[in-house]
Amino acid sequence: MSGKRQASSPPVDEPDAKQAKGDDADAKAGADAENAGAEAGGDDPMETEENGRGDAPARRSLRTRNPVRKAATRNEGKAAKANATETKITQVTYKEGELLSDHLKADGALVEVKIPAECTVNTNQQVRSRQLWGTDVYTGDSDVVAALMHTGFWLPGSTCPPQLLELVATARAVPPAEQYSSTSRNGIRSRSWGRVLTGFSYKVEACRAITVNNQTIELTGDPERIKPCAPTFFPNVVESVVNTRASQANAERRQRLIQEVTIQYNLCNEPWLKYSVASVCDRGFKRSEWTSARLRRETLYLETHTRRYELSYDGPVFDDEEENYEEVNAPEADVYRWGRCSTPKDLRRTAELGVPLPSEELVDVVQGVKWHEIGFDLNSVTIQGVEYKVVRLQWLPRIEPGGELHEDE
Repeated sequence: MSGKRQASSPPVDEPDAKQAKGDDADAKAGADAENAGAEAGGDDPMETEENGRGDAPARRSLRTRNPVRKAATRNEGKAAKANATETKITQVTYKEGELLSDHLKADGALVEVKIPAECTVNTNQQVRSRQLWGTDVYTGDSDVVAALMHTGFWLPGSTCPPQLLELVATARAVPPAEQYSSTSRNGIRSRSWGRVLTGFSYKVEACRAITVNNQTIELTGDPERIKPCAPTFFPNVVESVVNTRASQANAERRQRLIQEVTIQYNLCNEPWLKYSVASVCDRGFKRSEWTSARLRRETLYLETHTRRYELSYDGPVFDDEEENYEEVNAPEADVYRWGRCSTPKDLRRTAELGVPLPSEELVDVVQGVKWHEIGFDLNSVTIQGVEYKVVRLQWLPRIEPGGELHEDE
């Protein structure tokens, strides 16, 4: 029937307004907590849920203890401190005789030595006296220029290059070595030494050359830049000899009396002595060692570059000469003959003719020459006021004509 009402559909439960409001508040609180955790640098909530850690208190406990961030902060501080230590370099200017050990204060410290161009030559007194101890690692009192030469960074010459302004060497302080060995490198030999108890040693790490145009040239080290040569001289076992003042004075006194003897070849291509005053002067204080007495037993031959002369005793000759040395300077005994040899003859022919030579073998003969009329100079002989330039001489014993000259004479 139309007038009959139809049955209504079953009622649908409507949400309670209070319950819906409470659920919205809980969802908002959870979202705020997740946003706060993300801003604080915590873990991702999605990853936390996957790992089974979806509760908010657990996430907050993990966020408060993060060791990675603290460790990174400590490493950065150490690196900054190390960089500050490495950049600290002591700069000094090189002077001959000054020690580098005064600037080696700590292990690993860097010292930059500026060496002027005039100090980089081999005339440097420290280089000439080899003020260098060790190999690669040198003692604190070793010279820097000698170390640069020994390591091959710089090879000094007699003069410095005109374009060079200075050398800048970088040395690093190292602990002392147990022993410093001696080696020969690049024309210089370092010295050996034992253990050093105090201070620091150093090693050369780098070197650069600065030109007058402010250009920088990096130098490289090479211990074998100059190849070693085979030795041709072997020294004695004794390394050095200490010369005292007394021994040096005696040596100088001997050098004043005896000069160096040099051999020259005469006009007949035979070895003679180079002329010197020491060869014709008196050889001692005894009368038998005087030159005037020697002329009684021997004849003196002198040569220029083209001529030969003879100076011989022209007085009486006694069998026992020791008894007549007292009268050597007497006017009647001191008579000599000076003459020029007509033709220079070799030693064998001279011995056959006799010493002194006969008068027919001489020209420009000067007879009756007194002892005070004979003068010996550094490079000449004066006979009665006439000077003759001579270069070599030879003493020959008196030989009778037809005789022979023995080797021991």
